[in-house]
Amino acid sequence: MMIAVVFMALMVVVQPVHAHANLLRAVPAPGSTADASPRVVYAEFTEELDHSFSRIEVLNASGESITNGPTEPDPTNAAAMLVPIRPLSDGSYVAVWRSLSVVDGHIIRGSFAFGVGEPVDPGMAVALATVESSPLASISRGLLFISIALIVGAPVHSLLQRRRSTVDCHDHLERRVVLLLLGAGLLALLGQVSLLGIQVVALGEDSLMAGFSDVFGAGQWGILWIARTVALIVVLVLADRVSSPSVGPRRRSIELACISIAGSAMAVTISLGSHAAALADFGPALVVDTLHILAVGVWVGGFPVLLLALLHAIQRSNSGIGWEDVFEVVARFSALATVAVGLIVVTGAYSAWLQVLELSRLWTTEYGIFLLIKLTLVGPLLALGALNRFWAAPRLRIRGSTIIRTAKMVRLLVAAELMLAIAVLMVVGFLTEREPARQVTEQSRGFVAAEAASSGTIVRLLVLPGRPGPNTLEIEVIRERESLSPEATLEIEFKYLDVDLGTVVAWPQRDVGSRFRLETENLNLAGKWQLLAVVRSPGSFDARVPIRLDIGGLDASTSFVEIDRTTAARLWALTIVGIGLVLAFATLSRAGWSPVIRRFGVSTGFGAMVLGGALFLAGQDSMVEVPSVNQVLPDAVSVGAGRTSYMTLCAGCHGLDGRGDGPIAATLDPKPVDLRIHVPLHRDADLFRFIKDGIQGTGMKGFGDQLDQIDIWHVINFLQTLPESGQS
Repeated sequence: MMIAVVFMALMVVVQPVHAHANLLRAVPAPGSTADASPRVVYAEFTEELDHSFSRIEVLNASGESITNGPTEPDPTNAAAMLVPIRPLSDGSYVAVWRSLSVVDGHIIRGSFAFGVGEPVDPGMAVALATVESSPLASISRGLLFISIALIVGAPVHSLLQRRRSTVDCHDHLERRVVLLLLGAGLLALLGQVSLLGIQVVALGEDSLMAGFSDVFGAGQWGILWIARTVALIVVLVLADRVSSPSVGPRRRSIELACISIAGSAMAVTISLGSHAAALADFGPALVVDTLHILAVGVWVGGFPVLLLALLHAIQRSNSGIGWEDVFEVVARFSALATVAVGLIVVTGAYSAWLQVLELSRLWTTEYGIFLLIKLTLVGPLLALGALNRFWAAPRLRIRGSTIIRTAKMVRLLVAAELMLAIAVLMVVGFLTEREPARQVTEQSRGFVAAEAASSGTIVRLLVLPGRPGPNTLEIEVIRERESLSPEATLEIEFKYLDVDLGTVVAWPQRDVGSRFRLETENLNLAGKWQLLAVVRSPGSFDARVPIRLDIGGLDASTSFVEIDRTTAARLWALTIVGIGLVLAFATLSRAGWSPVIRRFGVSTGFGAMVLGGALFLAGQDSMVEVPSVNQVLPDAVSVGAGRTSYMTLCAGCHGLDGRGDGPIAATLDPKPVDLRIHVPLHRDADLFRFIKDGIQGTGMKGFGDQLDQIDIWHVINFLQTLPESGQS
């Protein structure tokens, strides 16, 4: 009944997906107004792009294209692209884009509006996007997950049960397992063919042949599909060989193990095309996702094998396995399942955090809702497993007339677990078709609220509507020890944190009591802002209260949530500790384990706990923390120092004024970029990383061993003068 209700809910919830784009940022920013016509329109996305399919087109208010060339990949960022445009007159413009993720093959189409010389037309939507997906793709992925779980886990459990059964009985069990594997292989083949057809149709805008060319001609979706299909063919061939009566027990064991290995390879291809793979610069995400899928396979794939063994035992109560061995059969399954479930819980918790990050996104995004549905099903599944493990299974030790009844009870519980597990994997199919919750832009609340305190002064701020453009600031100033003086004044200093644009100062008008009000157009860009509230009262020291807030587009108040790498690294260390705890304590029990495996599990588990604890205490983080905004004042001294370093290290490739025409440029492939165009497109932190570490795949090497942090900021301050100095 529960499964039926869940799938009815899914059919109501699942429609073609309409969500905000995983467009990370753009230049010009959505909803912003440029003082002068930009040379290019730039868009950066949350995942690496397949540039053979992705593109941008810029339209004027009449719908005419004003692009001045084809869309180009950003040589410094595989997740970004840009398109040159003609000189624009004052007015509103729309950039229409489509992106194909090279990681998971998802297609997203969207648009954003910007103005030149005047605000964006109020009738234009600042940012819209549609994720192209379908229920059929979700169902196909669900079928694929189910089949991979069976292919990974069923052979393992079949081999695990061999030691506790007679030859005839195990031959009977293995024949059934082989039929199960053949069925799982055909189910996987159906899912594979369906996914390929869906992707070809989605990419083949002009023809199916063009779709096939796009699927296999670029990006890794087609490569992973081929690799998964090859592994599946290996599974089917080996399963057919194992079914032959001429294959001996030893050869059969080897081939069953190879089937499980091939299934694991299929699982790896799933991870390599998952949301975890999109976090390519954070390796633990992919490791955890792969472990999670394999653990699910070991657990879920064992249900049908245990079910078959119990059915056979009930049918042949006087021979074969015999009731004296039924408890050992269940115990061996439970021993391995306990480890698998522990790993699923530990790795699943970490993976969920990486893809959600903010608790509120569990119920405000499609991804979060499907995750909650999954957890709703996992709860009863774990409860049934615990009931089977700690209540029903021990009663199999009791000999007598009740043993058949107990065995049937265990069989029913296992069957219920299998059905719930299938439902969970189908939900996962829908889950993987959704954008991760962390990169979904939530719907606007119509305001942005913030509060901060410093020097005994509390400042409460309400920004209406909290979008780029005209805003009303309602400000309340509270003194902790005294009331605010009637002569007190308030000054607000605006600073944009995503790009260094300098500061702007405004003076709100006193409203009533300790409340102030300001009508302003200073918050004209989407992104992170810092407002410094300076409260001046006669006879008192000035109170300076910095407040940070996010300003979203017209249809959004919050956007893509970036992962804090220090927190992620420490949680990864705790995940390693958790994996160690599972291995150590799950294998301490003698039930179902040989002494060799028990010693190995315990020693490996304690080793993992020590390693994870050491990483946590050390607080190691592979990412170098760089301030998001240049902290060095771009005065004449800084710009001069940066110019000196540039002429020494950079001018040979990029030229004296950054045009990319230095004396060494002709020998490089790709050619150096025109810094006058590219520098304004990137954030300070990106420019810092390019100079320090270099850019992979280009002739740009890193200068971190020659320039310290301050020197690099000096160079950036100089580079940000190039657009003006380079104009002619």
